[in-house]
Amino acid sequence: MPARVAIATTYYRPVLGGAESAAERLATFLVRRGHHVMVLTKRTSEAHLPAEILDGVRVLRLPPVGERRASGKWIVLPWMYRALMTHRRDFDAICCIDYRGIGVAALAVARRTGCPVIFQAQTEGVLSGVRVRAGASTFEIGPASPMTRLGTWPVRALYRHADALGCISHAIEQEALTAGVPRERVHYLPNPVDTRRFSPATPEERRTLRAEVGMPADAVSGLFVGRLSREKGVTELLHAWAQARPAAHLYVLGPAMTGHAWDVSGPARDFVESQGMTDVIHFLGGQPPETVARWLRASDFAIQPSHFEAMGLAAAEAMASGLPVIATDTSGYRDFVTTGETGLIVPVGDIGALAQTIGQLAADADLRARLGRQARERAEEFDERVVLERFARLIDALAGRD
Repeated sequence: MPARVAIATTYYRPVLGGAESAAERLATFLVRRGHHVMVLTKRTSEAHLPAEILDGVRVLRLPPVGERRASGKWIVLPWMYRALMTHRRDFDAICCIDYRGIGVAALAVARRTGCPVIFQAQTEGVLSGVRVRAGASTFEIGPASPMTRLGTWPVRALYRHADALGCISHAIEQEALTAGVPRERVHYLPNPVDTRRFSPATPEERRTLRAEVGMPADAVSGLFVGRLSREKGVTELLHAWAQARPAAHLYVLGPAMTGHAWDVSGPARDFVESQGMTDVIHFLGGQPPETVARWLRASDFAIQPSHFEAMGLAAAEAMASGLPVIATDTSGYRDFVTTGETGLIVPVGDIGALAQTIGQLAADADLRARLGRQARERAEEFDERVVLERFARLIDALAGRD
């Protein structure tokens, strides 16, 4: 009998993001595979029910109620611990998606119950203590100094006690090994892609999709997918588009980060208006995965200019849809975006290089076609039926159900 699984994730549907998508895909896959699944997550609005069934998944939303913010993963910690202890007889294993904060609760429960814990690392730099080192550097304390090592020791000592660590990138995998996590507990498990939903459109399908979404039939179209947050590089993208002025349309698909310090949605719209580009740059807001897939299949290329990414799921979905990707040179893209093969890489924050690359790809249909074909081939390694089956078998093995 498949293991019963508790998935702990700071946020879940309807919150949109890479970690949230990863949690939902794992949960629904496990249900289809025959597992009993419970998701424990933070309640972001009074309008959301504290408990409901979504696609066969039991979802429990925990206090305190509050919109998405970086501190949420720590604020919810005591309630996460209490909920896991309350329901400890309902699951055989705990899986933490992006384990910062909530991972402490999971490990505390494991210590009391003996329940195995699997972390899926969604963020680079947690086990290495890179943020602690960055803070120390502001006080002119060296990264290898005894004081800095003492500051990063609690993180390394605590989180490496998980029974397994799933890494969505090879950079995180190496980070875990360097931090002293035994090789047999470290697993490369990238975020999965539904390669049936995200698939290349035939010319006829593309014409139909463009008519349905309101995209000009013959216009070259670029697509950005991601929240309108500073670290996603939206500002640089818009400035690069204004500099390049390609004969193309740009569609910006993603939610505003209203109330968040990194929200750039207002300035982004103001900039587009000030540059007289409202006829070629279109803001579409946040959309569900099925709508994202339709826009990707209708587009010609994708642009993902993030400042940092652990994996870059939006780029992988674009590639699965047969699109070449312009991406920044971060570890989260290097695993699968290769310049001249599956897309084009530009330096982080380099508006000039981004503008030049946008102009190049927008003007060269043959290049887009070649890169797009190869992008689809590369993306098949992230097929959710392959990746999530490996994940499920790992959970079963740790729970003694293999």
